[in-house]
Formats: sequence, structure tokens, C-alpha cells
Amino acid sequence: MDKSAVDRQIKQMVEFIKQEANEKSQEILTKAEEEFNMEKLRLVEQEKVKVKTEFDRKNKQVEIKKRIDFSNEVNASRLKVLQEREGVLDKVKDAVLQQLVSSGEPSQPAYKEMLTKLILQGLYQLKEDKVVVQVRKSDASVGATAAKDAAASYKKSTGKDCKVECDTQNFLPDKNDPVKPCAGGCKLMTPDGRISVDNTLNARLNVVLAQKLPDIKILLFGRSASRTHIDQGEF
Repeated sequence: MDKSAVDRQIKQMVEFIKQEANEKSQEILTKAEEEFNMEKLRLVEQEKVKVKTEFDRKNKQVEIKKRIDFSNEVNASRLKVLQEREGVLDKVKDAVLQQLVSSGEPSQPAYKEMLTKLILQGLYQLKEDKVVVQVRKSDASVGATAAKDAAASYKKSTGKDCKVECDTQNFLPDKNDPVKPCAGGCKLMTPDGRISVDNTLNARLNVVLAQKLPDIKILLFGRSASRTHIDQGEF
């Protein structure tokens, strides 16, 4: 084989190697670009998921905070309404108490009759042979008479004697007492003080208010829109 033929073969081999190298290089570049694009897409999607997760988390926190704030506002409003209603009820109680104070004047004949009935009621509750009665100092005279009359009425209705004595050492607070004013009435107890009955006008007022509180609230504030059950006797 002459030199020119050898050169042609060598040249062909070189060209073939170059072509193979170029094709292989292009294949590598293409594959690398595909892998790069796939990795980039994966990272982008991963970041999207992270961003969405963070957004959802913060959005949920905002919603929870809104609910908490709304609940706090509702509770604060309810508390304010309840406080205002309690204030109104206290004013009503004070107004009624002032009327009781006016009717609890010992100079009024009706008060002596009422005090007698309160003592008699206490005697029926205690059912004791000896009872001590406490009244206000201003009621000492009318209280002694009322106690005597109540004892007589008790014996007449039960056939039993009951020694009723007014306490001349310990008195109920006056109507102008700065701490706990007493509108009138009495307290009855056994001589040892272990059993007692509170028949003061203040105590009777508290009993009536407790029993009639639902009706009083309806009169003052109207019926609750959320209440479906109505007790018999309510109006």
C-alpha cells in the first residue's frame, strides 16, 4: 500500500473518531442539560411546596388569631352587659330596700303587726321551748310587745308554751349602719345560739329576689332570644 492510501485511511479514522467524539460529547451535553432541567424543576417544585406550606401555616395562624380576638371581644361584650345588668339589679334591690326601711319604722302600727308575724313564723320553724329574739335597738319596745303577742298566738295554735325573750344586750344593725344596715324584722335563735332563723326584712328580700329573679330579668331586660324553654309561671 502506498503512502497516499495509508494517509487516506488514517484521515478517515481520525474523522470517524472526531465524529464519534462529537456525537458522544453532544449526547453527554444533552443528557446533562436534561438532568439539569429536571433537577431545576424538582427544586422549583420543592420550593413551591415549602412556600405554600409556610403560607398555609401563617394563614392558619392569622385565622386562629382572628377567631381568638373575636371570641375575646364577644366575651368582653357579654361581661360588660352582665356587669351593667347586675348594676341595674343592685339599683332595683336598693330601691326596694329603701321602701322596706320606710315600712320598718317602729312608730307605724303596721310594723308591729308584721314583726309579730315574723316572730311567730320563726317560732313555728324552731319548735323550741325557749327562744331568744334579736331586733334593732330602735325596735326594742315594739319588739318586746310583738314577742309577747307571738308567744300567745303560738300557744293558741299549737297548745305548747314557748318562752320568748328579747335580747337586750345584742341588737341587729340600725337602718343607717354604714356596713350592713337592717331594714327591720328579727332574728330568732335557741338560747345556745346553735339554731337560728333569719327573719329580717333584708333576708326576706333576698329570698324573694332569688325566687323571682327570672321574672325580674324578663321585666327589666326582656326575654332572651336564645332561650327556648319557658318555665310555668313566667310572664
